[in-house]
Formats: sequence, C-alpha cells, structure tokens
Amino acid sequence: MNRFARSYGAGPLHLIAHLALLPLAAWALLQIFAVDGTTQILVWLLGAVIAHDLLLLPLYTLLDRVSQRAVHGPAINYVRVPAGLALLLALVYLPQIGGEGDPQFRRVSGEGFDAPVERWLLATTALFAVSGLVLLVRRRRR
Repeated sequence: MNRFARSYGAGPLHLIAHLALLPLAAWALLQIFAVDGTTQILVWLLGAVIAHDLLLLPLYTLLDRVSQRAVHGPAINYVRVPAGLALLLALVYLPQIGGEGDPQFRRVSGEGFDAPVERWLLATTALFAVSGLVLLVRRRRR
C-alpha cells in the first residue's frame, strides 16, 4: 500500500473514487445536453483525460519547475496565481483572441476580434501588477 501511494500519489480509495466518478460525469453530460451519442461523449471524456495527463500536466509541471528556479521562496505563488488566471482567460477567449470567433458575435455585439487580444493583455498586466503590489506590501510589513 505504501509503495502504491508513493507511485500514484494518493491512496487506492482516491483512485477508485475517481474511476467511479468518470462515468458519473459522462452520464451528467448526457443528461444536461440530452445527447444520444453516448459513444461520442465517452470518447471525448477519454480524450480529455489523455490530453491532460500526457500533454498538459508535463507541460505545466515543467513551466512550474522553471519558474521555481527563477523565483525562490514563497514569492513563487505571486507568479503562479496571475499566470494561471491569465492562461485560463486565454483558454476561454481563445477563438476570439485568435480572430476565429463566430461571425454572429461580430454582428450582434458590434465588436471585432481585435479587442479581445488587447483586453487579455490588459487583464494579464493588471493581474501581475496587483500580484506584485500585494507581494511588495507584504514584504514591507515584515
């Protein structure tokens, strides 16, 4: 058991719970979207798990280790949080940032696809600025 916990990172109950919840998540998606293509949903969920575990997890682990070498101590969290939020914003608005959003969006909102890039850069700058300001204030208090 101890060897398993070291290799997996958690106990066997954790793994069993996650394996049981994956079909539950698939069922919930089928119910929410009233989709008849059960196979498509299951393939999509399996693809998402594989893409995350084989591509994204090693990538952001590598980025985190590189950032830990550049920023020492607890200050690393003042880089992680704004970077994570900026990446989340980029992921959510990726089609608009890339200029490939729905043409109806442009017609309904009256906005082009150039503004999301500027807004994302402004939001990212604000996130890092606020994080840096909080770090300075906390260091001055010490």
